[in-house]
Amino acid sequence: MKKEKLKIGLLYLGLHNQLKKKYGENSVIARKELFCKLGKHSQLPKGLRHYIINEMCKKGLLEVINRDEVKLLPFEIDIEKEPNKIYSFLDLIVID
Repeated sequence: MKKEKLKIGLLYLGLHNQLKKKYGENSVIARKELFCKLGKHSQLPKGLRHYIINEMCKKGLLEVINRDEVKLLPFEIDIEKEPNKIYSFLDLIVID
């Protein structure tokens, strides 16, 4: 893997990981359910939650299916099983 900067952000990856554990990759999630999860994950005001969904779509983590549903897209790194890959993106020292 070549050295490059992480373009997604750790909080987005953490939320994506929680959604993946609860619903599974490529699953369709109700927007209302996602708003609930967003509120618990990052304590965002309700008015900003739809912007988070838009950002996650731009970063390739979600896909809007329709007004009421989004699809959870797969991500190339499993942050629980392969944390060293995330550290290498962040230029942190990894101690095995």
